[in-house]
Amino acid sequence: MDETIKSKVKYFENIPAVPNRDWILSRLGYRKGVTELKTRDLQLIDECIQQGGYLCKPAGAYMNISIIDKDMTGIVLDNNISLMSQSLSKLLKDSHSVILMASTVGHEVSKKVFTEIENGNASAGLILDSVASQTADAALDWMVQMLDKMLIREGKKLTKHRYSPGFGDLPLCYQKDIFEALQLFRLNMALTEKFMLIPEKSVIAIAGVEDKGEL
Repeated sequence: MDETIKSKVKYFENIPAVPNRDWILSRLGYRKGVTELKTRDLQLIDECIQQGGYLCKPAGAYMNISIIDKDMTGIVLDNNISLMSQSLSKLLKDSHSVILMASTVGHEVSKKVFTEIENGNASAGLILDSVASQTADAALDWMVQMLDKMLIREGKKLTKHRYSPGFGDLPLCYQKDIFEALQLFRLNMALTEKFMLIPEKSVIAIAGVEDKGEL
């Protein structure tokens, strides 16, 4: 990989990501006003959220890379990555560059989820799994907020939404290109032959950079 491109990758090893409790419950199937939680259920949830906070080690990486070609079928980036997706191209219609980003919460929490389920504590395992998923998303949210604050000084902003490989018409195989561009092995991450991220609670996403325009 070209040295100038490598230098654009920024890493964060201690992201202060705080998962949203309501989203944790929603992922578990809780519906406000419908699902009734007993006192012991609430106590278990709070204990697992606290434990998940200790086990999750949110880290991330991002790079800002120019778009050199774009049409209705997809985009081509300055590092020769081609992302063929009509939906992504539509999202990036006003963007001149993209942010490639990724977050992970590390291996410890996934090991704990497996251990809890193996020991017959399925409820605790599922809650921890939800906490880990929401923490990984929260780490991306933290990076997006940080980037927006940086970009606003340049009269720019991120697209309202972000897009991930495996979503819509953007094939999961593109995780390989982004994984390599961000050199995610530096965050102790890996990619399977089927393009799944390891640790499991890791996320790759794409957001566009566009001009903020007149207020």
